[in-house]
Amino acid sequence: MKNEERPAAEGVLVVRRGPGANCSSIGSAVEMLFLSATAGTAILAAVAASLDPADDDDAPEETPAPATPEAP
Repeated sequence: MKNEERPAAEGVLVVRRGPGANCSSIGSAVEMLFLSATAGTAILAAVAASLDPADDDDAPEETPAPATPEAP
C-alpha cells in the first residue's frame, strides 16, 4: 500500500509531508521567529549564568568628610 494512492477527503486538495508542511508561508515565518527568539533567550540565559556575579556585599570604603565646627 506504499505506492497506492488513497482517496482524499472531500475538499482536501494537497497534503504535504514534513514539519510545518501544511502551513502557509507566513505561518512558517512566524514559527521561525518564535524558534529563533526561544533559542536566543536560552543562549542569553546560559551566558548570563556562566558569568561571575559581582560582589555587592563589599561596599567601597568611603573616607568621612572632615568635621566642621558649628558656629555659635
